[in-house]
Amino acid sequence: MNKLFSFLFLFLIGCMFPSEYRNLYDQKSVEGIFMNAFFYSNPFSCNTNTNGKSLGNVDQILLQCNRELASLDTNYLAESNQSVFSNIQFSKIDSDRLLITFDPLTSDGRYELHLSGIVSYAGETLLDDRLPIIIDTQIPTVTLNGYIPITDYTFFSSRYWDFISSEPLANFAPPILSGSLASSVVLRSVQKVTETTYRVYFETNFTSNGPGSLTLQFSNSKDNASNVVSNSLTVQFIGLVQGPYLNHGRSEFDAFQNDNGDVIAIYGYHSSAEILRKGATSFVLTNPSLPESLRGERGVMLDGKNLLITGGLQSATAYASTTSYIFDTETTAFTPTGSMNGPRHLHNIVKLQDGKVIILGGIRDYAPTPPAFFTSSNTAELYDPATGTFREITNRMMTPRSFSCSVLLDDGRVLVIGGTDGIFAPKDTTEFYDPNTETFSWGPTLPVPVGALKCMKLLDGNVLIYGAQLSNLNNSTMLFDKTRNQIFTIANSKIRREWSIASELPDGGILFYGGGYRYNTSEPSRTMEKLDYGKSNSFFDMGMSKHSVCKHSGVKFSDGTLFFLGGEVGGLFHHETEYYGLSH
Repeated sequence: MNKLFSFLFLFLIGCMFPSEYRNLYDQKSVEGIFMNAFFYSNPFSCNTNTNGKSLGNVDQILLQCNRELASLDTNYLAESNQSVFSNIQFSKIDSDRLLITFDPLTSDGRYELHLSGIVSYAGETLLDDRLPIIIDTQIPTVTLNGYIPITDYTFFSSRYWDFISSEPLANFAPPILSGSLASSVVLRSVQKVTETTYRVYFETNFTSNGPGSLTLQFSNSKDNASNVVSNSLTVQFIGLVQGPYLNHGRSEFDAFQNDNGDVIAIYGYHSSAEILRKGATSFVLTNPSLPESLRGERGVMLDGKNLLITGGLQSATAYASTTSYIFDTETTAFTPTGSMNGPRHLHNIVKLQDGKVIILGGIRDYAPTPPAFFTSSNTAELYDPATGTFREITNRMMTPRSFSCSVLLDDGRVLVIGGTDGIFAPKDTTEFYDPNTETFSWGPTLPVPVGALKCMKLLDGNVLIYGAQLSNLNNSTMLFDKTRNQIFTIANSKIRREWSIASELPDGGILFYGGGYRYNTSEPSRTMEKLDYGKSNSFFDMGMSKHSVCKHSGVKFSDGTLFFLGGEVGGLFHHETEYYGLSH
């Protein structure tokens, strides 16, 4: 009797509250609180027998309630959840159990099941009518994406990185930095690009141009299942490292590598040869006095060790040389081989697919004093390493060419590009040499006439055309597209780069190192640039070299490290070398 009296007393007190708090069967209302306190010691609830997180797909939930359930409005419950769950159905299978089925949840994330229509037999609604369902099939990871920092190979870069996560993230925070370059990088902000792509803006303050590393840890980034990103990234930054000094300063020369990885520097206004053996720390002057050649000789590696040197201009005469030599880069023996049929310097030399070598055009003679002139050649000849002899090709080139460049194409033909014909006027023509028929034919027209240029076949088989000196003050970088058989300007470098060196980086981009603003090299450039080849096809600054150098040479080691040698600095011969890589 006392218990019933207490209940009536509390019920009357509840009636004094405003109507919005007076739903008798709502345990959030005052009367509901009093009713629950009188009849039960715990609130009405329905729970699963799991911890709320699934490590696989989910397509049903079994709820166990602590009260007997009233009749359910299953249509209302289904409609309340249709925006999240497809084909959802509610069915009461026991007096206190409820089975919920739906199409499988397969995507990681947090889902909420709405249970606001479930009522106990006593008329109570659930105190917590949201049931979280967490799907978690993978731990998120993050990778770098896009141009910047160009898959780990940029020293100076534009000021953002793009990161991609393996799944949508609920939160992506700026990574925590460590490593040798951490103090030189300041992260500024994060931009969400897509559900899985995040752009991090940063500033750099590098105090040197040496290589280093930066480790990024994503401990504050989580996926929709509240898992912390599990991985970290270490970015290796390429930089410049001082290399050994050359014994003699060299300009307008080519450096070569043999199969052992040795670097050979030969001629270049100095009639000598020196070698940097693989793993050594200094150049060895192997041939201090070679046959005289002022400039304009051309060489090519015949095999893994033998280097063919042809032509050149001797200082004592205005006529080019016909002599040629074999330089054994292992024994350093320098041996005469057959002479060319015609004198040449500043000619082209290309090794063909059958191992023979074609020599194209070049200057026959010149007058160094006003009125200056030179005579370009339209002849070509073949060198056969098996016999050590030269044979002139019967068919002539389409036009006389010197100061041109040539490259072997994937199909075995040779592409000859630009040049001049003796009057310092650059050409806009190209031609092909077909070794099967030993004939020449016109190639595509250049968008800009160029002479004294460089060309390089890229890994995709296309040809990069750059570094022209006789180019009407143009800084265009051109590309021969082998598929379309066309030449077009791919981009304009920020700085004109006469006598520069271009090299492919490990990510497919192309680094431009050194070069002068003008033919007389009075204003060479220290700024390095990268062509974002095949992506944005734009030029980006890549920091500063130690010197303003031009007329230099370079080779690329098997590990991707670039090695730059000699050249001219301020009009003087340069003795220094630099490595450009991750370390050396």
